[in-house]
Amino acid sequence: MTHIATEPDQLTRFLLPDAFTRGAIIRGDGIVREAMRVHGLNGPAADLFGQTLVASILLLSISKGGMRQVLQLDAAVDSAAPLRRLLSEARPGAVRGYVSWQEEKTALRYVEHSGLGSWMGSPVRLSTVRDMGVGHPYISTIEHASDHLADQLIHYLNQSVQIRADIILHGDLGLMIEAMPGCDEEHWFKAVEAMAKIPNTILERESTESILSHFSTLNCKVVGSDSYAYRCDCSREKMQAALDGISKEQLEELADEQGKVTLSCQYCDNFYALEIGA
Repeated sequence: MTHIATEPDQLTRFLLPDAFTRGAIIRGDGIVREAMRVHGLNGPAADLFGQTLVASILLLSISKGGMRQVLQLDAAVDSAAPLRRLLSEARPGAVRGYVSWQEEKTALRYVEHSGLGSWMGSPVRLSTVRDMGVGHPYISTIEHASDHLADQLIHYLNQSVQIRADIILHGDLGLMIEAMPGCDEEHWFKAVEAMAKIPNTILERESTESILSHFSTLNCKVVGSDSYAYRCDCSREKMQAALDGISKEQLEELADEQGKVTLSCQYCDNFYALEIGA
């Protein structure tokens, strides 16, 4: 599979000192375009998958040095909606993900559904893995009934992490603010009010600098940035190791005439023809 290089997208971290609030913003244009190319998506399904990728990066940005952030959305129990699962995995500098469709529903990926419930039913089950790199990942699962992924994330942060946050996911843009110690109701109202007043036309196409200018009354200060790209770290060695858990008999059934088993990576669609017992 040919990889087309794209410029990395920038996540910018900022402070709103006058509201005791911090935040992060990223326009994931390159990430979303590469993910859509890899997975062959467009339309509303592509938008939802793109938001999932951007959202996992935002969650990683508040992990205080975390090594990995997985965001997984699973369809409601017994749902007949098209999507079974959306998954995104963010690491410093990289994000990847995949889409799992309900059986015989893949043709519906181009249907003009609107809202998360139309794609996955309700309530959606949201699961996260926050890996701090010390061997004990924090795993959380909640269910919430909302058509908007941003609402799902706000509910998760409030219920499972006890973080007061507000999030905007609009096109390829992700914007999140989080209350810091000392942020009272008045401070938080000012931060949320400033974010709510940013016009959709600005969110759709303007630069990070232009968007952050709407927080100028709160003394907005940029404190750092990180680059991210859609990138998978699969390899022949990792795929070969995956065969270790399959019995010899099963491998022989899967092998072709040359004695090779072909595996594909669900994150990037690369194929690997592997020798049995190599």
